[in-house]
Amino acid sequence: MASLFGRPGEVLTKTELLDAAWGSAAIEESNLSVQVAALRKVLGPSPTGGEWIVTVPRVGYRFASPAIPSPANSERSSVAVLPFVNLSSDPEQAFFADGLAEEIIVALGRLPGLLVIARNSSFAYRGSDVDVRKVGSDLDVRYVLSGSVRRGGNRVRMSAQLADAGSGAHLWAETFDRELADVFAIQDEVTRRIVDALKLKLTPAQTAGATDGGTNDIAALDLLMRGRAILNGPTQNLEVHRRTIDLIGRAIKRDPSYVDAIGELAIAYHVDYLNRWTEDPDGSLREAQRLGDRMVELAPNHQFGHFVVALTAMVARDFDRFRREAAITVALNPDAGIASDLQGHLSLANEVPLEAIPHFERCMRLDPSLSATILYLQFLGRAYFYGGRYETAVAVFRERILLMPDTDASRGYLAAALGHLGKVEEARQVWSELMAINPGYVMAERLNRTAVQPRQIEMVLAGARKAGLTV
Repeated sequence: MASLFGRPGEVLTKTELLDAAWGSAAIEESNLSVQVAALRKVLGPSPTGGEWIVTVPRVGYRFASPAIPSPANSERSSVAVLPFVNLSSDPEQAFFADGLAEEIIVALGRLPGLLVIARNSSFAYRGSDVDVRKVGSDLDVRYVLSGSVRRGGNRVRMSAQLADAGSGAHLWAETFDRELADVFAIQDEVTRRIVDALKLKLTPAQTAGATDGGTNDIAALDLLMRGRAILNGPTQNLEVHRRTIDLIGRAIKRDPSYVDAIGELAIAYHVDYLNRWTEDPDGSLREAQRLGDRMVELAPNHQFGHFVVALTAMVARDFDRFRREAAITVALNPDAGIASDLQGHLSLANEVPLEAIPHFERCMRLDPSLSATILYLQFLGRAYFYGGRYETAVAVFRERILLMPDTDASRGYLAAALGHLGKVEEARQVWSELMAINPGYVMAERLNRTAVQPRQIEMVLAGARKAGLTV
């Protein structure tokens, strides 16, 4: 592992490490994982409490360097919330079971000092006979929450169990049998029970804040759950977008102060802007901005509200407002995944790209699902590129292309990185692939639509020009 320690702060791919350690011998990747695990035991925790050897999902490993600070947070308490089993006679009520689990994920994610795995990753265990110890190992968490829901008429019965992922032992288990209208009280009680079981040191205001932004209207909650189920589904297109907006919009009509629903609607419009699904994408961005402002107006300390305002300001290239709102978002709960996301983008906006790396890596740690990995590999590759680490950027973008073969964005950056490295023929081959995927791609135009600084845009264009590409 001398090659890993000799290049602190850089991501070394699995292939590089296998070649360095075993040369041309045919060695399985699992052997590399065993060696890394052994090294971690020898090294112990870093001064920040994290690992000295950081895993970059699907790419390789990085030896933590003092030159690249780790996110300032404690990850001693970490939990994954599995999808709740639908015990109702109506299979259509599966959305309600999922929705309750997701409401708890949202509530727990607002608690300082607790790392909560994103729903895309924990929900991957749907329909399987789950061993909580395997879940803990797969997702690298200490605790697993599971449960079941039966909804019938005007009643709901919910069982929940919190287990230690190391031993499999239950730390807490309880069954709630209530009127359907009391489902909000059940969510509050589950959150409080978990806080007590994990001995989290929170103020009463912090505990109460976990469920801020909700509603007391069961029909509005039902509509939001249905909208979320579609928004988080595998199919994303204009039709899905319209159905999502209709359902969540109806929830807001029932309760105009339903902050969580307003936030989901803002994200739906943001996604519409990014995908250019309508004839007026700029109008979609303005609507997302308006909804974010409305969230903050209704709930000034709602972290997701400030996240939405920061996100839309960044996309609109209003970097001053982005910096202000990002700072507020992080201050409200630095342990939340959205805080790490904004800290990464804040580092890019402030042109200290290498400082973004541990934040994006933490986002991948919180959500190791394929969709999140594809997203954050792009951000990670850009951070290495803007930091002048072109070799590592090449490795990251190539890995992303393997996971998303039709990407034009990664190929554009990859061609530019290869140009900076003097690998002209490789750059031209990548560019040829890009043109086959998207003949109308114009690099300068695409970059001017993204939230990057002028100097960073010029770095990309300069790399492409070195390879003789028309940008």
